[in-house]
Amino acid sequence: MILCLCGAIATGKSTVAEVWEEMGAKLIRADLVGHSVLSLPHVKEALRRRFGEGIFREGEVDRKALAERVFFDREALRFLNRLTHPEIKRLIGDEIKSHKGIVVIEAALLFEIGLDEFCHIIISTYCPKELQRQRLLAKGYSLEEAEARMRAQAPPEFCVSKAHIVIDTSDPIDKVREKAREIFTKIKEGEWALREARLK
Repeated sequence: MILCLCGAIATGKSTVAEVWEEMGAKLIRADLVGHSVLSLPHVKEALRRRFGEGIFREGEVDRKALAERVFFDREALRFLNRLTHPEIKRLIGDEIKSHKGIVVIEAALLFEIGLDEFCHIIISTYCPKELQRQRLLAKGYSLEEAEARMRAQAPPEFCVSKAHIVIDTSDPIDKVREKAREIFTKIKEGEWALREARLK
């Protein structure tokens, strides 16, 4: 079974994903796969042609420098996504084939990449935008950086509208982890009524 965990930035995806990994699921983080894609020779060459040497450090893509170029330029972000999303999807598809049991794909851009095609159940995390903003600021982003990263993704409601299960992560982390454990147990035991499920 393949569970796909989506949700906007800073809505608690990683917290939920970690709980499910602790409970025995194979976890695939799309952002980490995306990092590896930036090391592919043809991807590096395309990025060098588009952005120049300024986004490279010791021959590898400097992700911070790249982020500074794309999160404030919609066309540059579209270019990056067109370049990397097919590779991310391909690599995750290959990884899924090598695992049995429950696999969790954690991806903020689940639908944009096309990873929803792999999913049996789609779960979305959600919290109000102000809480998203506070969490990003707490991680060290400036207000401008936080706003840019939030704008670069679809609104939180987009993933919520397409999910079978929604987890509100506004609560303290212990409560969120408890919700995550309850959902995973019900999924494993086959007790979840998919399209009607909501756990607030």
